[in-house]
Amino acid sequence: MDFMAEMAELAMASRLRRLSDMYWQAVTATYRQSGLDFDVRWATIFVLIARQGPVAVMEIADRLGITHPAVIQVINELEKNGLITSTKSETDGRKRLLTLSDTGQAMLPKLQPLWDAFIAVNKSMLAQQTHHLLQSLQEMEAQLSEKNFFDRVQEELKKTNTTNL
Repeated sequence: MDFMAEMAELAMASRLRRLSDMYWQAVTATYRQSGLDFDVRWATIFVLIARQGPVAVMEIADRLGITHPAVIQVINELEKNGLITSTKSETDGRKRLLTLSDTGQAMLPKLQPLWDAFIAVNKSMLAQQTHHLLQSLQEMEAQLSEKNFFDRVQEELKKTNTTNL
């Protein structure tokens, strides 16, 4: 058994990161093997823009539950690679509305078969699990949206300090 698995709850964030890294490496290798210059970090925002467009930066951040700076970083990369375009909103000049560029639209049919394969493999792996990982993640995310991990740890530390006095 590996050491992180032995550490159980203590290494939960590290194990999630390790699992994420395994996926990112495999997905990146798949994109490269397919001859596509596409970064795994772009996928969720790219798909959201493809399905929603035109969409504002803040809406992307809200829909994905990620920070505005993280969205800006990815959209800057997508723009630099010619996959999206941005225009100012006609109703609010401060808003940037994002859509797929012609290059981004042309890349969609090349990406879709890969994404379909990712979905099929994930469904197959999830079907073999005793506890459905996606449902478990959703439950953890819901709990953390009610009260974040830091606040929970602080409460636990107060209980421990009170008990130890």
